[in-house]
Amino acid sequence: MDQDLAALLKAEPELAGKLAHLNSVPGMGLTTAIVVVAETNGFSLVENERQLASYAGLDVVQRQSGLSAGATRISRRDNVRLRTALYLPAVSSLRFNPQQKSFLRPLARPPSGKPGVIAVMRKLLLLCYSLWKNDRPYDPLFHPAYVAEKEVAPTV
Repeated sequence: MDQDLAALLKAEPELAGKLAHLNSVPGMGLTTAIVVVAETNGFSLVENERQLASYAGLDVVQRQSGLSAGATRISRRDNVRLRTALYLPAVSSLRFNPQQKSFLRPLARPPSGKPGVIAVMRKLLLLCYSLWKNDRPYDPLFHPAYVAEKEVAPTV
């Protein structure tokens, strides 16, 4: 199967380049990147991040009936294959990627166990979407405020 994937990537250099960008994220392997792209159809039908999270079933919903409100959970509405593909990369990323570890630390009550892994799964999916759309490799030192500060024209 790996040989077939390598032959396919040789035939499609643009796809290979975009998958290399997704593969540059610590914890994401080539197989996971291919599953994410295949299950989302290359993010072609996705207009924003909220829609993507909802499609993957990683959006938070509150169970309620009348005046009683239950706990918040993920919706688990849609694509179970996408959630399954993101689970182990999220666990690996929480273990070895310092950016993902620091993502959970500043929260008032950091989620431990599965809620923390689910939060990282969503973050990885949205990161894949951003890297795919912007056609950039993963940069651990990237900060959006710093980029916006650079793009502002100097005042005379």
